Amino acid sequence: MAEEMTAIAKPSGWMRARRVARDVTVTTSSSGVAALCSIIALALNARSLGPADFGTLAVIQAYVAFISGLATFESWQPVIRLSAKSRSRLGPAASCGIALDVSAAFVATAVAMGGILLFGETIGVSHQNRLLALIYSLALLASLAGTPKGVLRLKGRYDVIAGNQLAQGIAVVLASLVLWAVTAPLVAYVVVLAAIGALYNLTLFVRLLVHARRENIKLFNPLRSHSGRRFFWIFLVMATGTSLLSTLVNARRHVALFLVAGLLGDVAAGSYSVASRLATMMSRLTGPLNQVVFPEIAKLSNEESPARLNRLNARITLVSACVAACMAAGGIVLQKLVVVLAAGSAYAEASLLFAILFAAECLGLAGMHFNPLIQVLAGTKPLLKIMASAIVVYLPLSFALSGWGGIAGIAWAGLIVSALVYAAMMAVSQLLLKRRIRAAELFLG
Repeated sequence: MAEEMTAIAKPSGWMRARRVARDVTVTTSSSGVAALCSIIALALNARSLGPADFGTLAVIQAYVAFISGLATFESWQPVIRLSAKSRSRLGPAASCGIALDVSAAFVATAVAMGGILLFGETIGVSHQNRLLALIYSLALLASLAGTPKGVLRLKGRYDVIAGNQLAQGIAVVLASLVLWAVTAPLVAYVVVLAAIGALYNLTLFVRLLVHARRENIKLFNPLRSHSGRRFFWIFLVMATGTSLLSTLVNARRHVALFLVAGLLGDVAAGSYSVASRLATMMSRLTGPLNQVVFPEIAKLSNEESPARLNRLNARITLVSACVAACMAAGGIVLQKLVVVLAAGSAYAEASLLFAILFAAECLGLAGMHFNPLIQVLAGTKPLLKIMASAIVVYLPLSFALSGWGGIAGIAWAGLIVSALVYAAMMAVSQLLLKRRIRAAELFLG
């Protein structure tokens, strides 16, 4: 009987590995092409606008992205967490996610516009650029892609997400090429790029509706019944945790640009933005990898024994750390070539910034697997504490190092805090696994 069970388990494990490899290939390939499109668009926009106007555009985009992360929810993760064990929950989870996404989109738009009117100059949006920021904020009304991504990932439809991502990347390149050719003003860039971002989100939402109808996934208003409201509350609590976590993770990138713009001006913001965007191409490449890894690590954490899970975690940690170290070394060697080739000689001083910020991104890649593991074992509270502490440390450290090294000091602060976050996540994951192993031993003993 044991031999039969082993024979059954092996094909199951092999099929899972093949499926994960297929999904990773699809998502990373599309992300690679999308990242290449982003680099081409960055090169066109940076050269066409110049450091000052490009810095203004970067600050506006960072502000809207920051408000989006603050006021909207990472609803795709609760959809997966609630529906991974029982697919009968997929309809209610998707319905709750859509209701939350729509509500949050209106709130995010209102908050973004109000923030621009109240304290725009504090974050580097000058009075004459206030209208541009208000126009770009309207794209937040279309922030409806969270739930569609969760449903499509859970159903294994990574091809749909990848196709949409590729279409967006190609659209941005074509638009940037046209804007560069006609020497368009900054306002044209704001309107066109905001429209493309909104269209990407709306297209994914429509694809969800089509997929739900085809797969007979019933969508409804979760607030109409008592049971629906109770399920919505559970979903909201989970989404709030993941949203706060996502906001804290991304806040340092946005806050860094706000600090540079507020302390050093638009030209410095343009240089920092070029370095940051080139460095965060790592996130563009590994983001879809995380979308595949997250549900798989979550499933393994629920299915595997604590001892085996601990061994798997150690192996993944070792391999990911080695890969990240090699990539960071490559960034140091190629720093000037990458920046000058991508953005032009006018941004050559951003080479060191790119090397520092790229190393910080590599640390994030190395610790990618800690996120789902900790969430399954202990929820989002440990991660929220780590990320909140990171912000608390980052702000005074950035001010202190900016006085010492200027714009490079702010970049060094980000790298130091990223290293501290990685160490804290590794320590917490080890502590939680050891507790789970001891609990299992006591139960068996």
